[in-house]
Amino acid sequence: MIIAKKIAYNTAVSAAARIIGVILSLVSIGLIARYLGQEGFGNYSLILAFLYTFNILADLGLYTLMTREISRPDVDENKIASNIFTLRIFVLIIVLGVAVLAIWLFPYNSQVKIGVMIGAIAYFFISASQVLMGVFQKYLRMDKPAIAEVVGRLIQLGLVVFFIYIKASLFIILLALVASSFVIFILNLIFVRKYISICLSFDFSLWKKIFRNTIPIGISIVLTLIYFKIDSIFLSLGFINRSSLNPMADVGVYNVAYKVLEGLVFFPAMFTGLIMPLLSKFAFTDRDKFKRIFQKSLDVLIIFAIPVVVGLVLLAKPIVLLIGGEGFGESAPALQLLAIAIGVIFLANLFSRSIIALNKQKKAAWIYFIGMIFNVIANLIFIPKYSYMGAAATTLATEALVTLGLFVLNAKVSNFAGSFRVVFKCLLAGLIMGLVVYYFKSLGLFIIIPLGIIVYGGILYLIKGITREEIRLLIKKEI
Repeated sequence: MIIAKKIAYNTAVSAAARIIGVILSLVSIGLIARYLGQEGFGNYSLILAFLYTFNILADLGLYTLMTREISRPDVDENKIASNIFTLRIFVLIIVLGVAVLAIWLFPYNSQVKIGVMIGAIAYFFISASQVLMGVFQKYLRMDKPAIAEVVGRLIQLGLVVFFIYIKASLFIILLALVASSFVIFILNLIFVRKYISICLSFDFSLWKKIFRNTIPIGISIVLTLIYFKIDSIFLSLGFINRSSLNPMADVGVYNVAYKVLEGLVFFPAMFTGLIMPLLSKFAFTDRDKFKRIFQKSLDVLIIFAIPVVVGLVLLAKPIVLLIGGEGFGESAPALQLLAIAIGVIFLANLFSRSIIALNKQKKAAWIYFIGMIFNVIANLIFIPKYSYMGAAATTLATEALVTLGLFVLNAKVSNFAGSFRVVFKCLLAGLIMGLVVYYFKSLGLFIIIPLGIIVYGGILYLIKGITREEIRLLIKKEI
């Protein structure tokens, strides 16, 4: 099977599995939101946001570094992968331990504080599992973690339904996430051993080298993900979210919309993760192939980003009502703003992967630093006045700023900005799709979403915005 077909297969299988996983996750979130209500779901969301913020400190860019390093020719894959995996475990124990202690310094209720202690177990397995993705991406076997993801989500949903049925507390509901994360980790560990013999390894000289290479990547990821979740923490604090009568309820309202963003931004990350080994391979050996891969990837991301943005903007209200129920209708305007941010993130993923493949991650770290500072300041200005709408607007503005910076840097270091010719045809197809969605949205989401996809794809094909070759392989056959 040629590489192009493998990428197409992995993209299709991973996308299908992720769609199933997102649906299962959103059903779980919807059940939890309905069961706990705005304030209770706010507590649940804050627990996860707090742990997520600390968890990213343990990332260090190890997942991206593993993908790059084991994709280099003539390397000891087992040694590199085992040491990076061990380093991730070691750092996780320290950072999540600090999170469990740090939560007691915040003015939160006991539910949140004890919930963080339980949720930390889940995040340990989530993060330990994530670093293994570099191996699956290198061997183009993302179907394996896709299976693990679906199995884990099914377990989580089943447990959530059971716990709600027995009227369990928030703490017990968190155990569903712990169980799901554990199963996903074990399955991924079993699957990955078919390609690389990963074990605990303590080559401290290699650790030192890994740290030198990963610090710029890690800083960039940490800065990115801090502004990904810091808004929920700001919303939860009454002395910042001063216009709100119930800050924790605002966290719940905002996070119903934000869960949609989290579910969808996986797709560009997954796709560019599969492209990353090719970008790394040709970045310094064949710049023409590098540019062709980059351009075709950019085309694919634009083709998918535009209908996602248009669809979410027009269908925000029924989507949030489907997820959270009538009590979360206020989430719709926030989702409309975040929808545009999702489209921007699609492109940012490719620019950042390209920069890492070109080994210019140190320069990118400054862009993320500026984005983080902008995000914190903007949140502190707009959350006190506009609550979760201020947080959503700040997220959009920050993503736009960072993506513009990454685009400029990537164009500079690669001497190739890429062509955006496909945008105009995609916008035309998206406009026609939007008109159809707007006039027939009363038919319901389960009819209008497939109809919108058919209209968009059909129009795009007719105006030659996408070819048969792109449908079949996603990237050029000679790659």
